[in-house]
Amino acid sequence: MIHYANLNSEDGINTGAIFEGKEIYRSARLEALRKKVFASTPRIDSSRAKAVTESYMETEGYPVPLRRAMALRKTLEDLPIRINDGELIVGEIAPYDRCAQVYPDYGIDWFIKELDGEPFRFEDRPGDKFLISPEDEQVIRDIAPFWKGKTHKDQVYARIPKDAWDAFQIGMIDTDYLVICAEGHVIVNLKRILDEGMGNVRKRAEKAIEKLDLALTEDLKKLPFLQSVLINCDSVEMFANRYSKLAAELASQETDIQRREELLKISDVCSRVPMQPARDIHEAIQSMYFTNLVLNIEGNGSAFSYGRMDQKLYPYYKSALKEGWTEDDIKELFSNFMLKLFQVTRVLDWNSTSSFRGYVVAQNMTIGGQDRYGRDAVNEMTYLILECQAMMQLNNPLSARYHDKCSNRFMNAVLDVQKLGGGQPAYYSDENYVLGLVNRGVKLEDAYDYANVGCGEPLIEGKQSNRPDGAAFINITKALEMALNDGKDPRTGRCLHKGKGTLAEFETYDELYDAFMDQMRYYIRMHVIYDNSLDLASEEGIADPYMSMLIDDCIERGKTVKEGGAIYDFCGPLYMGIANTGNSLAAIKKLVYEDKVISGAELLHALNTNFEDMTTSPTGEEIRHLCIKAPKYGNDDDYVDDIMVKYLYDIFEEEEKYHTTRYGRGPIGCTWVPSCNTVSSNVPLGKIVGATPDGRKAGEALADTTSPMHGSDVNGPTAALKSVGKLPNILLSGGTLYNMRVDPKTVDSPESRERFIDMMRTYLGDFKGQHIQFNMVDSEVLQDAKIHPEGYSDLLVRVAGYSALFTAIDSDLQDDIINRTIHKV
Repeated sequence: MIHYANLNSEDGINTGAIFEGKEIYRSARLEALRKKVFASTPRIDSSRAKAVTESYMETEGYPVPLRRAMALRKTLEDLPIRINDGELIVGEIAPYDRCAQVYPDYGIDWFIKELDGEPFRFEDRPGDKFLISPEDEQVIRDIAPFWKGKTHKDQVYARIPKDAWDAFQIGMIDTDYLVICAEGHVIVNLKRILDEGMGNVRKRAEKAIEKLDLALTEDLKKLPFLQSVLINCDSVEMFANRYSKLAAELASQETDIQRREELLKISDVCSRVPMQPARDIHEAIQSMYFTNLVLNIEGNGSAFSYGRMDQKLYPYYKSALKEGWTEDDIKELFSNFMLKLFQVTRVLDWNSTSSFRGYVVAQNMTIGGQDRYGRDAVNEMTYLILECQAMMQLNNPLSARYHDKCSNRFMNAVLDVQKLGGGQPAYYSDENYVLGLVNRGVKLEDAYDYANVGCGEPLIEGKQSNRPDGAAFINITKALEMALNDGKDPRTGRCLHKGKGTLAEFETYDELYDAFMDQMRYYIRMHVIYDNSLDLASEEGIADPYMSMLIDDCIERGKTVKEGGAIYDFCGPLYMGIANTGNSLAAIKKLVYEDKVISGAELLHALNTNFEDMTTSPTGEEIRHLCIKAPKYGNDDDYVDDIMVKYLYDIFEEEEKYHTTRYGRGPIGCTWVPSCNTVSSNVPLGKIVGATPDGRKAGEALADTTSPMHGSDVNGPTAALKSVGKLPNILLSGGTLYNMRVDPKTVDSPESRERFIDMMRTYLGDFKGQHIQFNMVDSEVLQDAKIHPEGYSDLLVRVAGYSALFTAIDSDLQDDIINRTIHKV
């Protein structure tokens, strides 16, 4: 029996963390691996781009699933591999620490522009910097001409109708980040891989092929996908065996006895998984990691997530302890796995990066919650994962499921980790999500078994199509701005949908509200047209055959996910500016139509002059002061909260009228469902919105997620939670977020901890709040890190549904995080 934690017998590094009353140490092994990774600047590698290009040159005219499978096989054959000193879980997307591959099959023109410095070269970016060698740069430049007119971006843009394209151009909707990358946002059936092995995937495909009657057109259509499954299984087996052989070679050269044994164990593990069922916890973790690593290599999407990790690993945890493993052995192994996740990186164009700052990959893991019968599912593996997060302090999203039977032990353990300041884990409420999923048609036993993907979207692991909330960003505040200006965008002067007048002309609040909803209905329709165009292009040009073969019931139906192969199918947009819109409607209603302290014409002029015209009476600044003093969401004020609830209900009901491209093709659902995840897009999308009636000036960041606008929630955390809890959260089944900053000094005592946990139980249980996450970092620390980044290389903060290295993000987003209201418990 190898005791992994014993490699390098020196004392570990005290992380400064206290977990359930005990100090946490990183082993010398983990400290060395972690230090090496954090010291690295992310790099760009050209290996995948070269391999995919060469494969595509050889497969012109092949059915798309076969072409994609052959390109993946070529990539897995050619990708340089390595095993780092001391690591226990192996496999990488590229041969350098925190390295990103290039995906010319999705889009390449933007990459060449940024190599040419438009708007920045990768190494000169203000945030999310990357290095690229001259050799890798030349490879990308050499292959770029081949892809002209052949990329996924080309196919999508050729499909989008003019009206939807115009809505994208003015910034009312934005899905461009999905045009140049894979969709991701999925949890494949990892439990089935652990139980049956990927070899059984091959057998299922062979059986499905045997049943086909190729004289039937529908069966003939299924053949290329099913053949691609066989190719993909062979490719993954070959890829894992490359690591098995490398580990054996390194073992033959290793002089340290324990490390030699570890390398031989790695070789044995990689010779079996993921093709065969996992026999122990090492094989289980390596099997899941290999499976998802290939997802990241197939496509550069974010959020290829791991689902309910504590539930899948608990049987292996119990067996390990019986077989002589120690808790420290398992922690060492799992922490190594977490560090491998941190190393997976992707590069997007600068415009898309502005909405996903902080090297976002978001490979979420879910812990806690209930079993399929509604019983508490927290186990000892749950606590071990929490302790590993305390130990490693990494930014991989960790989702803690809450329900009304959660123990105080679990909630205190979560708080122990949250107090470290990295924004992990976030809370997700079963009391909300289960109801919301059942409302959409999900079976109760499946709804109980949901997991979180990406920033926080609920998804049925291994049974649901990808992208539950990964559609367009929809800028609600921008729509309100256009409603106030007769449908015209003041920034560009364009009018895509004629309005019903201007704020100067509306005689009642109801007229204004009707004009706003009229704009929203139009732009919701435009997002559906845009996103369905994207989905059709993905179905016909990308197919995602590897991902699809790992989701029930794609193989049995002979359909990829985009053709309707999954059991469940939901997708939805991400709504931006929730608080700004509600606050603005409340200000207009209060100031113009009820109290009549200013006219609609006066307010409209103040907005269009950014509150800076000092020649009017009242002046622009005086009008802004009135707007700021108007009722604000986040203070348990029914006046504004009721307005929020109504307008969101109306928008969500409109959204639900539309269907995805898979409607009527097999899956349950196929409706567009709303989400309020903003990622970091509230900053760039705020730049295209002028001054708003809530007192916000032109170009300033919008409120993030469902959070109150910075500085406007002044009545304490309970009042803020009450406001968020009033929203139609059950309908937000695409997922939502609530960011809250809490002064960490106010949760130090046993009494304050108890108050904090009681507050969480009230919000997540009684109020049916859907989600909440915390930044517990002193403002002084954040300010100093902004000035002296060299001293804070591993400082993590919660941005949205993910955490990021504070010093790696640009100054605008740093300021946005610093300016969030700090609550004391």
